[in-house]
Amino acid sequence: MGTKAVELEAATASVNMLHSAVAAHRKRDQEAAHEQKELGNHAMHGREYGLAVAEYTMALAQVPPPHAPAHLDGPEPTELLRCVLHSNRAAAFCHLKDWKAAVADGRKAVAINDQVAKVRNRLAVALLGAGFIERAYAEFAQAIKLDDTTKDSVKGRQACLATLPLWRSIPARTRHHHRFATDMNRPMNFTRIYALSDVHFDHKENEDWAHSLDDLAFQEDVLILAGNLADSRGAVVRALTTFKQKFRRVFWVPGNHEMWLHPSETALFPDSIAKLLALYDECDAIGIDTFPAAVGQGVFVVPLLSWYSPDFDIYDPFVAPNSTVDQHCAWPMMTSTQICKYMLKLNQAHLRHLYHGTVITFSHFLPRTELVRPNHPLIKTMGCEELDDQVRAVGSQLHVFGHVSKRATQNIQGVQYVNQYHGLPDSHEANPPMIMVHDGHRLSQKLVRKGEGGAW
Repeated sequence: MGTKAVELEAATASVNMLHSAVAAHRKRDQEAAHEQKELGNHAMHGREYGLAVAEYTMALAQVPPPHAPAHLDGPEPTELLRCVLHSNRAAAFCHLKDWKAAVADGRKAVAINDQVAKVRNRLAVALLGAGFIERAYAEFAQAIKLDDTTKDSVKGRQACLATLPLWRSIPARTRHHHRFATDMNRPMNFTRIYALSDVHFDHKENEDWAHSLDDLAFQEDVLILAGNLADSRGAVVRALTTFKQKFRRVFWVPGNHEMWLHPSETALFPDSIAKLLALYDECDAIGIDTFPAAVGQGVFVVPLLSWYSPDFDIYDPFVAPNSTVDQHCAWPMMTSTQICKYMLKLNQAHLRHLYHGTVITFSHFLPRTELVRPNHPLIKTMGCEELDDQVRAVGSQLHVFGHVSKRATQNIQGVQYVNQYHGLPDSHEANPPMIMVHDGHRLSQKLVRKGEGGAW
């Protein structure tokens, strides 16, 4: 029935032909499917992976259709068997390095039962082999959440954390290829660059303000969003979609609020890194820039991920005891200093690009202690001075930051630091401005409000 063909070369066409032949000539029988599964397991133990694929395929063809009794809450027995077979066959495909087939089987297994760590882990291995490192990370982290004693999942998650900063996954390479040089030769004359932070779009008044921006006035322009756009993924996506409809290009980095796991998201995201990577996927779908890119001839915008470190408080550089700041985040790292260093590591690949002309960088957290008063009660959660090394490594002339509610503009050693905090509805004026940081010809620090100068 084609068993030998699959054993010799487990190509998709051969596997499908074998499945069809068995389904047509053998009775659907759960016991027979179990016996075939055991033959597949025996082949796996003997490292006969092609034969294992064939045995699991024949077993799948013999699994009866589901007939779920009303009292069962989870998958019924035949579906559980189908889940195991898809998961086992995914493992066999991984050994054969047929990553596409392995991912397909892994996803089918997870769709049937996503509450088994081994099932999640096998999908993660397949995704990692296929070059989808971000999605592999999420699956490994879900497996650990289900069973934190699974050494393979912990090892897999660490492999993803080590590999992510290289940004060599298929989504990351596609992102860079399609967006970095798109506007390299675009004349800047008619392009302005605006900046905002801490929009908190999940508050109705702020959402209404964003929708009130003119639909045509900024179609040649660029908007920088320096974090704390919203709390939940849904609100972040709504906000990014709204701003992308208004502006030609929108650049975004997360703040601490985007990294919170909203109560509705705890089952969806195993931790804050997984949420960040899922938001990057959403940005790719909407057309939001999360990587550096030219926005016109001789002008580059460089997003920098950031977090805070307690040593930003130069007078007391230690973690505040019993701090509950950002308690809604969940990290695979233990301390804010480790998180900060990992965020900086995620930026390193972007520092190696050859930028020229005018470079504008932006982050959510502060890169200099001079930008906040030394006795600020939350100074330990305000910034990271090592971030400034990266600002200067790319030759930035202007850096946009967020997080602090008081507007600041300061030139420090040749770099202009600016922020335009939008804030919660009760903390900003009735007609809050944006800041124009480039007017199409040169850097700027002009505040622009609705109704002023015909801007919008």
